[in-house]
Amino acid sequence: MNVTRGSVRMIDIMSKPVVTASENENIMQVAKKMNNKRVSSIVVVNQSNEPIGIVTEGDIIRRLLTKKKHLFFVKVRHVMSKPVVSVGINKTLEEAAGIMASRRIKRLCVVDDNNKLIGIVSEGDIVRNAGYVIDVLKEMINSGYTETGYVER
Repeated sequence: MNVTRGSVRMIDIMSKPVVTASENENIMQVAKKMNNKRVSSIVVVNQSNEPIGIVTEGDIIRRLLTKKKHLFFVKVRHVMSKPVVSVGINKTLEEAAGIMASRRIKRLCVVDDNNKLIGIVSEGDIVRNAGYVIDVLKEMINSGYTETGYVER
């Protein structure tokens, strides 16, 4: 079933501006940035502002704190998850939810036509906007929609 007419798009629900870091920053700087900005992840971008990775609170805990490494000496490039998964601004909420579920990820970078980072969408953004999808599905059911088209009543 494809519900795209009037659907919520990434540009409508993405968070911006995105908190970013370079791959050469140390993890201590990134952890401080996350704390100061009250975010649970930071997108790693190259010099052209293209997303190349992501660092989450979980990454820092799993990859560093459990190994007792000093955060000041570890660079972002050694901790970030890559490649990062990105979607265009016109992807729908349904498409984004499908990508997140199939890839088992919690965040998607939103990029423009030149692959420049312009926003981020999280599981929370999807859940907050899922009511729209439920309303569309109810409307389709009430109007007699099936996967092969509409049924006359």
